Amino acid sequence: MNENWHQQLRNKNRDDLIEAGKELFLKYGLLQVKIKDVCTKAELSRVTFYKHFQSMDELLLAIQMQLIEHLTDEVSRKSTKDLNGREQLTVMLNAWVVFAQDHPDYIRFIQLFDINYEMYDFSPELREQYDKFNQNGKEKHFLLHALSIGVADGSIKNLSPPLELAQFIFTTLMGMLQRVVKIDPSKSSAMDTRMTEQFVKMLLHFVCSEEIPEE
Repeated sequence: MNENWHQQLRNKNRDDLIEAGKELFLKYGLLQVKIKDVCTKAELSRVTFYKHFQSMDELLLAIQMQLIEHLTDEVSRKSTKDLNGREQLTVMLNAWVVFAQDHPDYIRFIQLFDINYEMYDFSPELREQYDKFNQNGKEKHFLLHALSIGVADGSIKNLSPPLELAQFIFTTLMGMLQRVVKIDPSKSSAMDTRMTEQFVKMLLHFVCSEEIPEE
């Protein structure tokens, strides 16, 4: 019981540091935030910080990887095996859009990280860790199963390999969502919803090699 409680506390402290870091990085940028800022925001000590992360760089990388994993896990859980490949893909893409609407800060952070990754002074060890994370994500892409099923059952007829399609979908849809979450939230979101719905339909028609129906 005592050991389990301590583990839960360690997990909570780590999550609190990640959440504090995410908020501060989004507000002030990747280069302006210090360890003391994160500790103050999370209401934790520097000693606690160093129990989980050796540096701010490691925290930054941990945030990026956790957000991507959370996004892909949530989208993957929406798919059901009783659907054909195209139907599974449709459900997942729509779930992805809903996730972005519910968690715009996730989309903004992933974009901020991607834009600055090459210029940021990560150590070779951390770059290798992130490169392995990305490579594993590509090889075990969360859309790959639906696309492979679709090719097998004939609901997806695109001649490109499923893995290439998966990577194409991720890049294009994330680019669209990153654009949408920048729009002033004080304005009506009706147009944004129409844009994302239309984009998902166009993406599905392309991936499935279907003709786009005339309005």
